[in-house]
Amino acid sequence: MKKINNQSLTIIGGSGFIGKSIIDSFNKGLLKKYFIENINIICRQPFRFKKKNNNLYKLNIFYSNIRTLKKLPKSDLYIYAAESTNVNFYNKKNNKKNINHHKESIKNFVNLVSKYNNSKVLYVSSGSVNHKKYTKSSNSYKKLYAKLKIFSENQIKKLFKFKIKTSIARCYSFIGPHLPTNSHYAIGNFLYGAKYNNKIIIKKKNKVIRSYMYSDDMVEWLITILKNSKKKTTIYNVGSDESIELFDLAKKITQLFKDKVLISKEGSESKKVDKYVPIIRKTKNDLKLKILYNLSNSLKRCLKFI
Repeated sequence: MKKINNQSLTIIGGSGFIGKSIIDSFNKGLLKKYFIENINIICRQPFRFKKKNNNLYKLNIFYSNIRTLKKLPKSDLYIYAAESTNVNFYNKKNNKKNINHHKESIKNFVNLVSKYNNSKVLYVSSGSVNHKKYTKSSNSYKKLYAKLKIFSENQIKKLFKFKIKTSIARCYSFIGPHLPTNSHYAIGNFLYGAKYNNKIIIKKKNKVIRSYMYSDDMVEWLITILKNSKKKTTIYNVGSDESIELFDLAKKITQLFKDKVLISKEGSESKKVDKYVPIIRKTKNDLKLKILYNLSNSLKRCLKFI
């Protein structure tokens, strides 16, 4: 039997939800089957966890800006997840400057990683690329974010000429221990409001339908996609296809508290439907992947860390 050598993984943007979720899986031993021996983290923000007593053994953390970085740690595997999902980042008056910085960052990464032609690269994109309503949206955040992702995808595809195997994960909505509870993510706000205020506030104008994949499933899908990267860039959707409307999501959360939580609606609802749910048949079939945690289990597990 051919011996499989242990491999190293470098995550650019490791202090965000995806980076922290990967490190959680690494600490729990869930990445052993992928023969990942150590992880390098490149990030600008202080590296902190919500969970206590994290085992940071075999983790190397580099506080640096990928836009100005001169050299990458040499690795077998790379995940690029450095682009901000913060609404304010795209809505501020200087958003053009911020966008340009992100574009310079991905271009610098492509230049640096091109020197390691035996590596594999995964770019973490967004499901918004699949939906024209986001690229043509009047909402500046959604429009700028989707267009940035398209730009970055095209940059990653350029690694083909360096014979580097690449893949793109178009990610949808997730839930897990590092879920933000004070941002534009409704599910995080719902869980926090239910646990600490006994109240869930629904702010929406349209009928909103979402789906949520648990972080352990997300990590397994991302690493599997990365390991199966090809010379011609492969693109896969990552997320759950178990869809739910926001009001039904709120009701499901109240059931965890034996219906002692009040649901409050703010604003009138139009007939427009905002549906953001992935089609994942290709990902499941090509890579033999499954979803292990349904929404009910995911909510129960996540609630422990809110």
